[in-house]
Amino acid sequence: MSAMSFPARGNATPYVSRFIVLFQKLFEGLTPTQINPKESAEEFWSELLSLDVDRAYLAKRLTEFPKDDCLGRQKPLLVSLFSICLLHARTAPYDDPKKSHAVQMMTVLTRCLLCKGDLAGWEVMELFAGGVNQSDNFFNEFVTTIGTLLGDDDAPVDLRHEVLQLAIVFMCGVNQLSPGAYLLREDLTPAIVAMIRGPETGRFTFEALLLLALLSNFHKSDAAKLNPFLRHIGEITDVAVLRRVCWATEFTAAATIKAYQDISDDSPPTMSSMIGSFMSSLRPDRAFSSTPVNTPKELFKNQPIEACIILLPIFEFVLRNRTFSSVLVEGVRDAAGDKTSRPPLPHTIVSLSSYLLTHATSTSSRAIAYANIALNIFLAMVETKEVIRVFCEPSLHSVRLCRQRHSMLPFTPSPRPLICAVLDCCILWLRHNLHKRLETSLYLTCMRICYQTIWFLQKEHIRLDYHWSQLWKAIIGLLDFLGGKIDELTSTTGIEQLLQESLVLLDIASSKAEIFLPSPQAIHEYVYELVRSAPALRRLTALLRSFISRASSAPLQESPSEQALSSLLYVTNYYEEKVGAKNRSASSAMHIVAKEIERDGIHNASDSYAEDPPSWSEGVTIFFRHVYSDGMALMP
Repeated sequence: MSAMSFPARGNATPYVSRFIVLFQKLFEGLTPTQINPKESAEEFWSELLSLDVDRAYLAKRLTEFPKDDCLGRQKPLLVSLFSICLLHARTAPYDDPKKSHAVQMMTVLTRCLLCKGDLAGWEVMELFAGGVNQSDNFFNEFVTTIGTLLGDDDAPVDLRHEVLQLAIVFMCGVNQLSPGAYLLREDLTPAIVAMIRGPETGRFTFEALLLLALLSNFHKSDAAKLNPFLRHIGEITDVAVLRRVCWATEFTAAATIKAYQDISDDSPPTMSSMIGSFMSSLRPDRAFSSTPVNTPKELFKNQPIEACIILLPIFEFVLRNRTFSSVLVEGVRDAAGDKTSRPPLPHTIVSLSSYLLTHATSTSSRAIAYANIALNIFLAMVETKEVIRVFCEPSLHSVRLCRQRHSMLPFTPSPRPLICAVLDCCILWLRHNLHKRLETSLYLTCMRICYQTIWFLQKEHIRLDYHWSQLWKAIIGLLDFLGGKIDELTSTTGIEQLLQESLVLLDIASSKAEIFLPSPQAIHEYVYELVRSAPALRRLTALLRSFISRASSAPLQESPSEQALSSLLYVTNYYEEKVGAKNRSASSAMHIVAKEIERDGIHNASDSYAEDPPSWSEGVTIFFRHVYSDGMALMP
């Protein structure tokens, strides 16, 4: 019997799936009846959808097509695919694999087509529906199908998850283009809440929150009253659901923090580590070494990880949902009785924010966008009385703040009221982000956080034990920077308002110092910082005059910033004269300032702050470009 012959291993024909074979012919321009004349077009599409979706192949081919091809020779195929997939997603029974395959295929199509980057709204309608005239029919069915499948407790869990991801991919890809408005026509909130509440779907809470945030921020700045999801967020009162929101956020935020710490270990110092460092410094080869430099900023260029997007829905919940605020501080109060438990969510958010604010402007515009969200969460928190009141109470949990860049804040091993860590985050922003290209809006938010905090402390007569001198130095450092960059900054949008609010913040601190500062020494240190910074404050007079000279007409009375600066300079000049030129040492100057204040109080401190400050949070604008790209990156 002769031996059998086999083809050489190297010449074996590689296996090509039927899914790929059919799509290769479709992309070549063949119609279903040309590919298989023995079956109808409906039978062809049914067979195609019965095959497992090769997402990698399909995504690769769609990505290769330029935009002109998609709107040209490939358009009939793409429109047909969307139509057939939507039909089967809507009508096929749950036990038919074609239903899931249709959703998967629509997700790949949506992701690849909307990532072309420069599509107009009408072009999206052309690709999905075949034209503007057909868009209403297609997208109305599209949204209805998403809502029905997402909220159906009888639907398979995996299918509901796939539909959720499809909706996220669509909203991230469409950005703020007009087709996104179709998803606002149906109230998807009950379906999203059902996903969060469900025992089997609760693990998808992160993605459900992301979709809710994307929907609520569609055209938010110019049509807030027209976006129903902004209202729906405030209407969620199911405490179990809101606790699940906190759980998912804490888990995700902790992972985001760990990504920073994996790059550079900034663990708080221990006694043994401090002794080891001291002994090491005594070595001959280390005697003249400088302080260790910062970790290279290039290592943080990809931070934060995409999961940091969880801050966007949290901002909306803190701002709009009073029940959520109660649940948020409930975690702080519950944890206060158990020192061994994990830090509650507010502590984790503050910790994450410290990393975002430390590295923001040294890495990328994306990092700045997330720093913006973090600061606005703080602002919404301190503007919510129930939240800031709990933040000012003693806490058994410490907050681990970023220590990856010099100069670092004083190490405070003992737990403090959480508001102290919030103010520390403001200091980190003020210290590490002073550049000619000033992020004015973020500095304004920072000043408002500090103002609201000081206002609440003095109104409630709370004397907060805090290293206040670090905050005064940071604020005066900002003012010194503004005064020294007059020529470069006078044309920067928002500089005048930033200068005004910074001066008013220092002035109210002067006016209310004896109410909220914890000790006479803290009051003395505040006045001493003003005296020490007298030259920087005086330089601001010229900057203010430059703004006034640019105005169309002379003001009838002093602006708030001029009044605040006049008040500060009056206080400063008085104590500067008392200190005199002969008192060179800081200790002797401080002694004179302390003696004067103890005898007469702060000299001529203004008392013009009687009204509650306005609410600034409603006017927040978030940078969405990075949010959309990160949301898309998280999807399959």
